[in-house]
Amino acid sequence: MKLYADYHTHTVFSHGSGTVMENARAAAAAGLKEMAVSDHGFAHPFFGLKREALPALRRSVEEASRSTGVRVLMGIESNFVDGRGTCDLKEEDYDKFDVFLAGVHVMVNYRDLGAFWNMGVLSPAVNSFGGTLDGKVKSYITDVYVNAVRRQPIDVITHLDYRVFADVKEVAACCKEYGTYIEINTKKTHMTDEQWHAVMETGVNFVIGSDAHSPDRVADADPAFALMQRVGIPAERVHNLDRLPSFRFAAYKRGQR
Repeated sequence: MKLYADYHTHTVFSHGSGTVMENARAAAAAGLKEMAVSDHGFAHPFFGLKREALPALRRSVEEASRSTGVRVLMGIESNFVDGRGTCDLKEEDYDKFDVFLAGVHVMVNYRDLGAFWNMGVLSPAVNSFGGTLDGKVKSYITDVYVNAVRRQPIDVITHLDYRVFADVKEVAACCKEYGTYIEINTKKTHMTDEQWHAVMETGVNFVIGSDAHSPDRVADADPAFALMQRVGIPAERVHNLDRLPSFRFAAYKRGQR
């Protein structure tokens, strides 16, 4: 098995320590064919992308592609900002990006009180300090994931269930229906084997993502390989192993023109 691409890397444009060029050089050294810069979405108050920085990010992506021979894509790790699963990547911004990742992040400028309370306060508090989570909160967060995938052409759900609680099988079934990948995140290894088995039962497909915040972690796939062996994820269902995945976002944009 060989990792062909890493679509979850961060740079100095948000929360990473490396430049786009440094990440791309690390990708080239690892033998990758593609890499995406997927910095945090606009609603992240501390580490989010700034719209005024997007032209500079695009120039950096294009220069890194030319210099390294790796196809570098301009992506985003978008945030869910309300109970309807709305992402902070707006449709009018779609033409600026190549890859659309999304997930729950706790420190976000939420648009409604329900999202702030359920995703920003209650679920993370239970995750950190223990206790019992109201089933309504889990149902709420599950609906956020499902509505996001239904309403927007998301390529990859990142670190599913991290610091929050959702019905991962229901989320995965929705991703299977709409052609969105579930990420095997090699930085955040929080899901239990039981959860992974439930996700696998839906037939959903996967991509490995390093969630690299420094160039030395770009293309780190070893934790994913260990997980695949332990829980029995078939290599043919991990679509950035030995091939490149077919992404929903690009197909959506082609259909819009």
